Amino acid sequence: MEAVHFGAGNIGRGFIGYLLTKSGYHVTFADISAPLVEDLNQFGRYHVETLGSVRKQEEISGICAIRTDDVETLERSVIRADLITLSIGANHLEQAGKALRPLLMARKEKNGAARLDIIACENALCATDILCKALKEPEDDEFNAYLSETVGFPNCAVDRIVPNAAMQKELPVDVVVEDFFEWDIESGKVRRNREIANVNYVENLAPYLERKLFMLNGAHAAVAYLGCRRGYRFVHEAILDQSILKEVHGFHREALAALSKKHGLSVEDLTKYADQLVRRFQNSYLQDELCRVGRDPIRKLSNRERLVSPLLLCEKYRLPDNSILKAIAAGYTFDRKEDAASVEMQKCISNLGIEGAVHKISGLDEKLAERVAKLYLLLQ
Repeated sequence: MEAVHFGAGNIGRGFIGYLLTKSGYHVTFADISAPLVEDLNQFGRYHVETLGSVRKQEEISGICAIRTDDVETLERSVIRADLITLSIGANHLEQAGKALRPLLMARKEKNGAARLDIIACENALCATDILCKALKEPEDDEFNAYLSETVGFPNCAVDRIVPNAAMQKELPVDVVVEDFFEWDIESGKVRRNREIANVNYVENLAPYLERKLFMLNGAHAAVAYLGCRRGYRFVHEAILDQSILKEVHGFHREALAALSKKHGLSVEDLTKYADQLVRRFQNSYLQDELCRVGRDPIRKLSNRERLVSPLLLCEKYRLPDNSILKAIAAGYTFDRKEDAASVEMQKCISNLGIEGAVHKISGLDEKLAERVAKLYLLLQ
């Protein structure tokens, strides 16, 4: 089986590529970085070091890499692929769809009968749907019909912390990961790839997507934004601060109450999941920097993302939401000169005031924007 994975970064190598090679796929990584592509091709392998109560190292082989501007070689790989996956960042999905379109048009002409699955492995709700929409050609009914009939576009939820932790690398492409992972795939939309090892194929993905986005990504962001304010560097340091831990527990209580109400999920099971997440955040081996977790705050504070979505769900069901609001307010204090989105956000606050910025970036109504603004001012 042949897989093409766009994005040879830490998630691509340490999670998606890792599981695909263990499932018997030959993985071709496609990436914009020429040095990374050269290293992957030179060595033809890399190591994944798992950090938990027991440290272990595994070698991943059966891989190669292509630069994304090498269109001819990339086209050949896409034509023969059984599976295409992406971990490029949710902000780049529309651009990726447009770039993939001519490659899939070539596949339609040369290997059009072969079924294919395309899965966007991003921290976003229904990321594959975003990609699929960008792929379709409004004035080409024949191509759109080919996509509908032959290509599966399952959404998925991916969960593995892959930090930029320091390690003694044998190879420059080696990667560090935590010992926990979860990959849930929407089973009803899969055309071909139904036996990826350690994947949870589910009929209804929505509860898994929102559970992960709210309780992992949302709480993770809360730790980052609250921790940066207090001068911590790493997630495991910040979560040991009792005031931050209290807010994380509050965030989890509020988010899981909303999830239980919407999806009928067991509060007991969600509480166990929350406790497991806190233990993961406390993993000091990961050396996971708060600035990494908090980066790109404009996206993370936007309307369908990890902090605002659980807030709106709490509002819908008239549930407590103060800890979620405090996490959002802390997000607006994130000020990192090396982070372009952070710089842009701070300019927005200067120009519009905090309420105006919250309305523009998070899309919140006047009442909620005012509540965020009050908590923001208390944090100053």
